[in-house]
Amino acid sequence: MELFTTIEAAQQLGIGDGHLRNMIADGKAFPVKQIGGTWMFDAAEIERLRNRPISKGGRPKKIVEVTD
Repeated sequence: MELFTTIEAAQQLGIGDGHLRNMIADGKAFPVKQIGGTWMFDAAEIERLRNRPISKGGRPKKIVEVTD
């Protein structure tokens, strides 16, 4: 089984490695194991992340009620 470092996985996903580490901390990305201080990903997890639904980001819009 081929394993990829956080940097390699992030490059394949087109995101920064810091963003990928944040995803790990938030429970949204699941590396196979950690070797030393480096998280390692398998191809299946990279593919799962590649196909995840992407949010538009930003904060939710406020609904303002207008009364007469």
